[in-house]
Amino acid sequence: MRFLRLLDEHIEEWLLTLTYTAMLIIATAQIFFRYVVNYSISWSQDLLTFMLIWSVFIGVSLAVKKRRHIKVELALVIFSEKVQFSLKVLSNLMFILFCVIISYYSLGKIYRLIYVNPQISESTGLAMWLIQIAVPLGFILSIYRLITDTKLLFKERTEERNRGVC
Repeated sequence: MRFLRLLDEHIEEWLLTLTYTAMLIIATAQIFFRYVVNYSISWSQDLLTFMLIWSVFIGVSLAVKKRRHIKVELALVIFSEKVQFSLKVLSNLMFILFCVIISYYSLGKIYRLIYVNPQISESTGLAMWLIQIAVPLGFILSIYRLITDTKLLFKERTEERNRGVC
């Protein structure tokens, strides 16, 4: 149980740390081989691009988790706390809907890349679905984070009401 809580709290940070460390090592190796050994590693550029794609979609989930995703702050400042709460919940619900739609269509594309028209990256030898599955995974993880955040918003509101009554 402790491991699952730790995983829930830090999965994005661990994945991003691992991804960025690997990207740094690969980029450094590419620079070394290109300018010192005078040999270019053919697969490095594509792999760096694929890892960047993964880090972007994992980063979306991390931004949601830390409440740092894109939103209109001005709308929250000018309204009362009750309206702010409603706007935050509405914002989360709309973002969940967006994530569901993107996940649905991207999972369809993944299905086609696995079963209908499989493709392999020539330089890395990786199946393209392994790269493109970052999109639905990032958005599904974002859905989980948005649901968690919405529950937290209701919990915070209840606690504020209880403090105000006492």
